Amino acid sequence: MAPFRTVHVMDIQVGENDKQHIRDFALWKAFRSQEPFWMSPWGKGRPGWHIECSTIASVVFGSQLDIHTGGIDLAFPHHENEIAQCEAYHQCKQWGNYFLHSGHLHLKGHEKMSKSLKNYITIKDFLKTFSPNQFRIFCLLSKYRSGVEYSDGSMNEAHNLLQIISSFINTANAYIKGQLICPAINEHMLWERLAHTRVSVKAAFADDFDTPRAVNAIMDLIHHGNKQLNAVTKEEARSPRSSVVFGSIVSYIEQFFDVVGISHGDIQNATKEESSGTLCNVLDELVSFRTKVRNYALANQELSVSEEGPVMSRQEQKEKRKQLLLERKSLLEACDSLRQELAAFGINIKDHANSSTWELLTERTGT
Repeated sequence: MAPFRTVHVMDIQVGENDKQHIRDFALWKAFRSQEPFWMSPWGKGRPGWHIECSTIASVVFGSQLDIHTGGIDLAFPHHENEIAQCEAYHQCKQWGNYFLHSGHLHLKGHEKMSKSLKNYITIKDFLKTFSPNQFRIFCLLSKYRSGVEYSDGSMNEAHNLLQIISSFINTANAYIKGQLICPAINEHMLWERLAHTRVSVKAAFADDFDTPRAVNAIMDLIHHGNKQLNAVTKEEARSPRSSVVFGSIVSYIEQFFDVVGISHGDIQNATKEESSGTLCNVLDELVSFRTKVRNYALANQELSVSEEGPVMSRQEQKEKRKQLLLERKSLLEACDSLRQELAAFGINIKDHANSSTWELLTERTGT
C-alpha cells in the first residue's frame, strides 16, 4: 500500500460537455427540471457529487482521513476533486494518508458487472446458489487492486478450497482427540512449516494486502499437515502422539480465517446452539458404533491367535479372514449404506484403517 499519487490527466480528451478544461469540475449544479434543488447565492441548484462526498467525510471524520477506499475508476476525477476541496476547506497539506483503489468485478468474457449495464446479479439470487463464505474466499484469491472475473468455475474453486480447509481441520482434530491413528509425525518439520507460514502471511499482508499470497501460504501449510495425517493399517504401528503441533496449526489457521471474516464454525455450517451440540454428540456415538461394527465385519483384530490357542499360519489366517468376510458381508454393506445415506444430509463419514471420523460438508447456500 502506497500513499496516493496524483494522476496525470493532460492526455485525457475532453468529452462532449460544458467543460472548458479537463480539470474543471462542478461545486454547484444549476437547477434543472425534475431535479431536487436548494436556494443559494447563485440561484436554485444542488451540490455536485464531488462536494457531497467531501462534506459527508468531513462531518463524520473531521479534517483528516487515514485510509480512503473506492473503485479504480474513482481515482480521477472524483478522488482528486475530494482532495482539492478538503485540503482547501481544512487548510491542510494532506487530507488523506492512503487511497486504496479496488479493481472491478467482471463477468466471464471481461465485461464489467454494472447496474447501468443490467448485467449484475443480486445478493438474493447469488445466495440461492453460493454461500457468503464462498464469495469471501473468491475475493481473497485476487488482489484487491486487480479486476476479478466472476463465473461458476471461479465460485466452484472457492467452494472446493473451503472443503479442503474444513476437511483438514476435522482430520487434525480427530487426530488430536485420539480418534485417528497415524505413524510417527515429523514434528520438527511441521513446527518449521508453521513458523514459515506465519512469516509469509505477515509479509503478504504487509505487501499491499496481498491476500492470494497469504491464502497460498495457508494452503501450503495444510498440504504439509495432510501428508502427515496418514492412517496406519496395523494396531502395532501406534506411535507417540504429536497433538500439540497440530493443535497449534489448527489454531493458527482458524485465527487467519477469523481475521478475514470466516470462522471455522462458518466453514462447517455449524452453530454453537445447544441443538447443534446435541447433534454432534449423537453423530459421535453413531460413528463410534458404526466403526465397531465395521471393524468386526472386516475381521481386523481377531485372527492373530485362534480361540483354541495355537498360532495360525499366514495362509490359515488368509483363509479364515476370507470366510469371515463372506459371513459378515451384510454388516459391511449396511455400514456403507449408512455412510451413503448420511452423505445425502451433508454428513461425510471418512473411513480409516481401524477408525472413522465425520464432518459436516460445506453447503452451497447459507452462511
